[in-house]
Amino acid sequence: MNTEQTLHQMRSLKLNGMAAAYQALLNLPYDQHPPTEQLLAQLVDAEILQRQHQRTVASIRAAKFRYQAVIEEIQYLPERNLDKNLMLRLTDTTFIKRAENVFITGATGCGKTGRPEPLYCICFRSTSLSDGTKSRVLLYDKTLAKVQYGKSRQLY
Repeated sequence: MNTEQTLHQMRSLKLNGMAAAYQALLNLPYDQHPPTEQLLAQLVDAEILQRQHQRTVASIRAAKFRYQAVIEEIQYLPERNLDKNLMLRLTDTTFIKRAENVFITGATGCGKTGRPEPLYCICFRSTSLSDGTKSRVLLYDKTLAKVQYGKSRQLY
């Protein structure tokens, strides 16, 4: 079997990470190819990384973020009253492991809706969520309306 058939079979089996790693290996000079055991380990690692990446991308897509924000782009202006150290501590996501909640409060129009987006993105990308743990941003008024609806329908 030649290399094109092997690549085609990997892709037909949806082993895209392996196929990409194998294709990259084929581009190396022959004397730089790893031994068989190391090659197999590299291909399996590439496939695992590819699948984790796909899961993360799917989770981010399912989250339907309003904003594409990153923690480094937050403006810590005095009128916003944001504590940079607190935000950086929250990005380590240990509050998720401890099953703690984060409540963001403030006056109308101060940017409460946009603030959790960078933190939420960090949580999705963190290794603590790679085990399938779910998290979400809940807005008070919408959550309260859902609770009232559920009680009126005797759902709980």
